[in-house]
Amino acid sequence: MARKIAPALLAGCSVVVKSSELTPLTAFKFMGHISKGIEAGKVDLPPGVVSVVTGYGHTMGEALCSSPIPGIISMTGSVATGQAIMRNAAANMCKVSLELGGKAPCIVMGDADLDKAVDAIVASRVIFSGQVCNCAERVYIQSSVYDAFVEKFVAKMKSVKFGAPKDAGVEYCSLINKDALTKVQGMVDRAVEAGATVLCGGAPVEGPGYLYPPTVISGAAQDSEIMQKEIFGPAIPIAKFETFDEALELANDSEYGLTSSLFTNDYRLIERARTELLFGETYINRFHFETIQGFHAGWRKSGIGGADGKHGLMEYFNTKVIYVQQ
Repeated sequence: MARKIAPALLAGCSVVVKSSELTPLTAFKFMGHISKGIEAGKVDLPPGVVSVVTGYGHTMGEALCSSPIPGIISMTGSVATGQAIMRNAAANMCKVSLELGGKAPCIVMGDADLDKAVDAIVASRVIFSGQVCNCAERVYIQSSVYDAFVEKFVAKMKSVKFGAPKDAGVEYCSLINKDALTKVQGMVDRAVEAGATVLCGGAPVEGPGYLYPPTVISGAAQDSEIMQKEIFGPAIPIAKFETFDEALELANDSEYGLTSSLFTNDYRLIERARTELLFGETYINRFHFETIQGFHAGWRKSGIGGADGKHGLMEYFNTKVIYVQQ
């Protein structure tokens, strides 16, 4: 919310926030902090400049997106929701900024620091239970280090602690709801039915909420569902490649184009990745999360427009040219 509200206010806009129907309390908590700042005299914000409404997408969301009032509709969510917003916004030719799904590939080259790669990819998979569009969604490992990487990677995934939010040392908690758990389990089950192998995890566990363990899958075909569709949970498929050209082809074989990563010490490959990995963001030898001065934007079905940095601020401006002649 902050990355959308802050630049909008800086640009002089008023804001109406429509929270996800699954997470309204988060929006209320955020607005509570703003209200406390206003009451304490630390935030100078007139009433009504920032508002929160709740409701379902097909009712409240559709009403907002079909209205002639907004100057821009900015949303983070699924591809299907983004497409619905575009259809509704089209009636008034309203500008949209959409940060949608991802299927982030991680490429691990033979010269990579494997411990660094393992730590970064595990962190990029399990954060927020894997329910982040930036999350690592598939890993391609060069054959020369495949066995060594897999041994370290599976051990690290097995060591991840998950459970209730208040448990000490927990790295992630429940999936958002039963539907999310069913989706993740279904994708894993269908991968196994098609010939893939579960190296760890692979089934829900007892506990508070809808817990799914860190899961690693090998042997899934490149055109399979689990390699092509966003999992949005703590499961990840891995595959082997021989050459960097092959890795690029596999990584770019996706309808999404949000984030990607490369683990190598070869600057020739890093320079190639800069232009040949077809994603809005590429991380080199680090985990999959952006900094506020960057521009978080996806290609293809991962969205239109973006957030953060100078370019994110400019999303909330219109251009105007004045010609004066005397």
